[in-house]
This record gives sequence, structure tokens and C-alpha cells, in this order.
Amino acid sequence: MQDQPPQPPPTDPPPTEPTRRVVQPAAPATAATPVASEVVYESDLAERIDRTRFWAIFGSVAATLAAILGVIALIVALQAKDDANNDSGSTATLRRDVDSLQSDVSSLQSKSASSDNATKSDVSKLSSQVSQLQKQISTIDSTQKQQAKDITKLQTDVTDLTSRVDQVEKAQEQAASGGP
Repeated sequence: MQDQPPQPPPTDPPPTEPTRRVVQPAAPATAATPVASEVVYESDLAERIDRTRFWAIFGSVAATLAAILGVIALIVALQAKDDANNDSGSTATLRRDVDSLQSDVSSLQSKSASSDNATKSDVSKLSSQVSQLQKQISTIDSTQKQQAKDITKLQTDVTDLTSRVDQVEKAQEQAASGGP
């Protein structure tokens, strides 16, 4: 019998019981029973800690994702801007080529009245090349306009994500401080 540890009194709950009080009310033991708001139980405290931990992890993940999306948006925007700058130079070159070809076509058309059929086929080839170059210029211009729209949309998305992250951070701060 001496090998067994002493048994706790029958009125005390076991220490692992989830309803064991963590904080005792300030009133003396002879006072009336404590008000429910003055008693904090382990299960309530654990639940609050779990909730706070969840929001902290959620906020961290959201902030990390927003940062990654922001970096991707910046890379895409810079790439689009660089492409637009490079395309504008090639557009000017294409326009000069078109003008040059148009002048060649005009001079060939004036000579074609006195030339044979071979010259007429050359004029026809040059005219088709001019048409193709004009189509390429139109395609490049429309691509540049679409890229500008995409950059604007990406900037709007980054702004929206930033405001959402700010809202999540505020919600975390309120949850951590015991707010709603």
C-alpha cells in the first residue's frame, strides 16, 4: 500500500479534465459563485489560440501569395513594356520599308506602260509585298494596344490584392486583440 501514490480528494476534478479552470475568480472562496464571464476554461483558451493561429497562418499565406503575384505582375509589365519599346522601333522601320516599296511600285508602274509583261509581274509582286507589310504593321499596332490593356489590368489586380491583404491583416489584428 505504501507503493501507491496518494489519491486526490474526491471533490477535485482530475487535472486533465477540459473543464478545469485556468483562472480562479478574485472573490474569496466564501463569496457567491463566480459569474460566467469571470471564468476562463482551458478548452475556451485553446480554441482562441487555435483561431488566432489559423488567422495568423492565413494572413501570412495571403501576404506571401500577394507578394508573389505582385512580382509576377511587375515582371510581365516590364516585359510587355520592353516588347512595346522594341516593337515601336521595328514599326518605324517597317513604315520606312513600306514607303520605300510604295515609291518603287509607283516608279515601276510608270515604267510599266512602256515595259513588257515581266515588269508588270514585278510590280504585282511588289504590290503584294506592300500589302503584306501593311498587314504586319496593323497586327503589331493591335498587339501593342492589347499589351497596354493587359498592363493596366495587371496594375489594377495588384492594387486589389494589396487592399485585400491589408483587410486580412486588419482582421488579424482585431482577432488578436479580441475584436469581432
